[in-house]
Amino acid sequence: MPRGERPLGPEDTALLRFAGDLRRLRDQAGKPSYRELARRANYSPTALSDAAGGRKLPSLALTLAFVRACEADPAPWTKRWRELAVEHAQPLLPNAPYPGNAPFTEHDAKHFFGRESLVEQVTESVRATPVTVVVGPSGSGRTSLLRAGLLPALDDAVVVTPAHDPIHDLAVALAEVFENTTADQLAEEFREDPDHVRLRIRQHRPGLVLLVDDAEKALDADGFVTAVTRCPHVVLSVRADHHQRWQAAGVTATEITVEPMSADELRRAITEPAAKIGATVETAVIARLVADAANQHALPLVQQALVETWRRKRGMTLSLAGFEESGGIGHVVAQGAEAFFAQLGEDEQRAARQFFLRLVSLLRNGIVQRRTRRLDVDAALLDLLVKARLVTLTEDGAELTHDAVLGWPRLAGWIDEERDTLRTHQQLVTAIELWESSDRDPLALYRGVRLRKAKELGGFLTVQERQFVDISTKRETRRSTALIAVMAVLIALVPGTVVYALSNERKITEMYDRELGGKALSQSESLLEQRRPYADRYALVGYEVSPSAEAEKVLRLSSAVTRGIPFTGTPKDDADVVVAPRGEMAAVTDQDGTDRMWSIDEDRAEPGRKFADRHRVVKLAERRAVTKDDNGREHLWAVNDANDITYLTALPARFRTLDLSPDGSRIVGKVGDAVEVGLPTPDETEHAEIYDLSDPRTLRKLPMPVRDPETVALSQDGRELATGTWDAATGTTTIEFWSIGGTFEPAAPPLSQHVYVRGITYSGDGRWLAVEHSSPESVVEVWQRVPSESPVLRTRLDTALRAGARVTFSDDGRVAVVRDNVFEVHQLYTNDRSADRLAYVVGHGASTRAVYRPQNRDFLVRSGGQDPELLPYDLDTGSIIKRMCEKDGARLTDSEWVKSFGEVERVEVC
Repeated sequence: MPRGERPLGPEDTALLRFAGDLRRLRDQAGKPSYRELARRANYSPTALSDAAGGRKLPSLALTLAFVRACEADPAPWTKRWRELAVEHAQPLLPNAPYPGNAPFTEHDAKHFFGRESLVEQVTESVRATPVTVVVGPSGSGRTSLLRAGLLPALDDAVVVTPAHDPIHDLAVALAEVFENTTADQLAEEFREDPDHVRLRIRQHRPGLVLLVDDAEKALDADGFVTAVTRCPHVVLSVRADHHQRWQAAGVTATEITVEPMSADELRRAITEPAAKIGATVETAVIARLVADAANQHALPLVQQALVETWRRKRGMTLSLAGFEESGGIGHVVAQGAEAFFAQLGEDEQRAARQFFLRLVSLLRNGIVQRRTRRLDVDAALLDLLVKARLVTLTEDGAELTHDAVLGWPRLAGWIDEERDTLRTHQQLVTAIELWESSDRDPLALYRGVRLRKAKELGGFLTVQERQFVDISTKRETRRSTALIAVMAVLIALVPGTVVYALSNERKITEMYDRELGGKALSQSESLLEQRRPYADRYALVGYEVSPSAEAEKVLRLSSAVTRGIPFTGTPKDDADVVVAPRGEMAAVTDQDGTDRMWSIDEDRAEPGRKFADRHRVVKLAERRAVTKDDNGREHLWAVNDANDITYLTALPARFRTLDLSPDGSRIVGKVGDAVEVGLPTPDETEHAEIYDLSDPRTLRKLPMPVRDPETVALSQDGRELATGTWDAATGTTTIEFWSIGGTFEPAAPPLSQHVYVRGITYSGDGRWLAVEHSSPESVVEVWQRVPSESPVLRTRLDTALRAGARVTFSDDGRVAVVRDNVFEVHQLYTNDRSADRLAYVVGHGASTRAVYRPQNRDFLVRSGGQDPELLPYDLDTGSIIKRMCEKDGARLTDSEWVKSFGEVERVEVC
């Protein structure tokens, strides 16, 4: 028979009341045995029994497991546990390495980490210029930087913190530096002549650096700015919302901005102080804090969370369990916010509620966000909010310090109560942005129902928003009162008025369309960077309302990225991709290092068969593939489609393929040990060989006209060979053209180039020839072939990019070039007209040859991302729009439209 529970006795302490309520919770659940609770909670019966024993506070995890096992709501128990944990937490010992909510001081310098780079930057500025200004938002750590960073780093420095009487505060700080004087004497001296500060320092302490904290408090003080900025070396710390006031002072200075801590800097700020006293921080705690606070001005919140975790440390380890028991940044913020709110009077509480709500944005989908706004608010209240670390003041205005503030239960309740107001306000903000971006076009003002709702916002409006509503109201009034008179005039002056009205309306519409189009294109580019949906739809809106070359460029790229063809499933990261000449197949490297064939249709890839183990494709033609094994030996395969590949034969030993004709009928390469395409080699035994593949199982060697060319290229049908031979003595490359069969003979006069030629490429129809020079920048020349005569140079495509161009021709006179991660397309002409650049895309290409698909009339371009993916790049804008409309892929959803453009009338794109 199980032993009965020990009675708690009188519940005269918070801990005993907590244990008693746990027992009563178990009773309400039907009083299951502790063995049954253990089965539900995944804790031992003894642990659960001790949790309700009243002798010690159970961990938060154990408490919540007990509550869930009794099928109760854990939220109120979490709140109650944390309130009780504050009473039972260890006192903050003197050796705690974190200052909490307070700034670091000179005594904390040994624990001040993460700002080493900034300290060095300011120190160098002090040596180089007399005046340095450090600008940062509230809570960015400017005070800590001065006291714990710069003061120990500089040989001779003093901190000055101006308050109500800046000159006297300056005198107090310097009285500790200068002997035989008092603060009152110095203050009187400095008021009579501010230049005496400079003179005293030059005479007694020429190397002294003044570190002026909170300098914004003294910007209006008579003589203070003059006094300190004339000194040999001074660093002033200015809060960002006062930056313009500082600039108005007209002092020449080096400005340094305090940026948020990066992930690495924040990691040092967390771990190094603990390490200094032999403590450690668990990796999970570091990861949580870095995820919550990196790249934000949230170091004070991190320090407070670390202090609370320190109170609950296990030995000398700040554990994840202790961190979760403390509640992390979220609990620190909620606790601070509640304490701040409780100290306010009723009027101040109402003002604070209004202020918090004005720093919140409610999106169309119901998501709540922080926002930055310039607001009229009582200075004393604002100062309290900043000190409580709930609001940050930046150069752009005020904003909630952290997303955790949105989780403060009281604020969350206010947001739920005011959702309609917040939604109306967000629509107003969007309307004002459009009005401003259209040069305050009157047509963008509010009227009717929207104006009436905006007026109801009342005190919720900022000065700018109130101005918009007032202007809208005046325009609405003028429209109503003048309607009859205007109609009368129109009737009398119909012809002239109509012409003027139409002309004016056209100008306004054009201006409005440009602004709307620009916003749509910006949204498209933002989505492209994040590889998120709808980039092509926004681009189409931008192109339709305001067609331009830039809009067309964004539409083409967004369409290509949206239609991207991924090779999902087996390929390794950054796998090699070799595409067949017509784009119907590709070879992609699997995770095991073996290439697999894939079939490609318009915008999809399907996996096929793999080659032999560890075989990688070197060249891929219409019905042939050349692979290389682990030993460097090359092999020939028949490739009828992605699922029909057959091994044919091994190529000769030491043979390295240089080119395979696109139709798969001829192959040319070199035999030798030192082979690198496009570079001279000293291997005297190396020579070129060409083979006919009509009977692929029995290679037929053909006569090779040049023994050891530096570069070669085969025409589409393999019947013509171009060779490039380098003469180092004359610095000349001779390109020769040969008809290849049972014998060889010249196909055209040779072409001499006084540069080193790296690559040669034929067009599919043989009409064009691309020649790449390397100097070392890549230069591609495109020549028009003339039967039996010398080629004619038609265009030269220069670039600052390094050599290594991949050239492709379309069947309609276009040439595509990929260099590094840049893809460009040019239209060629058979007269003296220079080529027109049709496309220039940075970030895609990945040094892989683009392939033209005649069946789709687009180019397949390797994506710039790590994953293997091909982008179908179509230059025909009409074709892109037609495809999007036919597939119902052009129209933005109502929610996306409203979220981006507010109440603007929808643009139909199909």
